[in-house]
Amino acid sequence: MPVVLSTRILNDVHRQMLETAALSWIEQDFIAITPLAFTVDQARDIVVFTSQNAVKSVLNNPQAQLLKTKPAICVGVKTKALLEEHGWKVLAWTHYAKELTEVIERDFANCSFSFCCGNIRREVLPTFFKQHNLIFDEYEAYQTIKQPHVLQQKVEGICFYSPSAIESFLQNNQITTEVCFCIGDTTADALKEITTQIVVASQPTIEATLQACLAYYK
Repeated sequence: MPVVLSTRILNDVHRQMLETAALSWIEQDFIAITPLAFTVDQARDIVVFTSQNAVKSVLNNPQAQLLKTKPAICVGVKTKALLEEHGWKVLAWTHYAKELTEVIERDFANCSFSFCCGNIRREVLPTFFKQHNLIFDEYEAYQTIKQPHVLQQKVEGICFYSPSAIESFLQNNQITTEVCFCIGDTTADALKEITTQIVVASQPTIEATLQACLAYYK
């Protein structure tokens, strides 16, 4: 029976998906997320989120109340769902930040932005804002902390959900013959110099990553 590592602890819904699979699963958090306190003096026209972690940090931050008065655009269907669950108006969402820049250019070119992100964020949105002379404030809403572990047994597959988790994994382990299941293109890109054994999920969600793994071993 193939053994697969999930580089984050799964929830009950995810585990139900895996119940009937002829696979053995190991779960370990290779990164931890810590919300950061920050103060908002002025909310721009639109709030931009690239992850659920940023949304959670803002929702729990009394100093960020001003942001909640403005509509949002975001990366990720789960991010959109979390915003709407808390009564936030979402004007647009995409699977990737690059796609979001195209939406901004088309629909929101005359707006200003409050960008909420983590400490390990990509340059896609800030670079876009600067290149197009758009007004934006950046708030570091959470911190990603690597939690490296030594893998105690041989695995056939590994599910990765972020480039940070890959970096954390590689601190104490090597990738040789393992098949790597990636949540999206950004995560897959982080493995391109290391392995060709990459399967990218059909959409960037944990569920789709697990489904890609299940389909591979079926």
